[in-house]
Amino acid sequence: MINAFININYICYLRYIRYRISNIKNISHIINIIKNIAFFYKSTDAITNVLSQCFIKYPLNEEEMQLISIIQQEYDMTNGVENYCSIVLWLSIIYSINNHKLLLL
Repeated sequence: MINAFININYICYLRYIRYRISNIKNISHIINIIKNIAFFYKSTDAITNVLSQCFIKYPLNEEEMQLISIIQQEYDMTNGVENYCSIVLWLSIIYSINNHKLLLL
């Protein structure tokens, strides 16, 4: 019973994260999403895992991926929180796409 409740909360949390990702307009939105996930999950592996599960359960459309790609390219090669957050989000997207293709086979 408790596990079912935790699972429902986690699915709702993934849906919330997906909603926030669908409303990304600039790098500050990405930073806030990563900070929100990092509040509950402290390591980069855990953050990437949450994002990947979110993208597998609720896939991105092309426009969202293009926008995130543009933001990631803009902040690539800068040494700061912007680069970290954009690359973590982008790598999570790539990871989920690769895993989703394996699930379809």
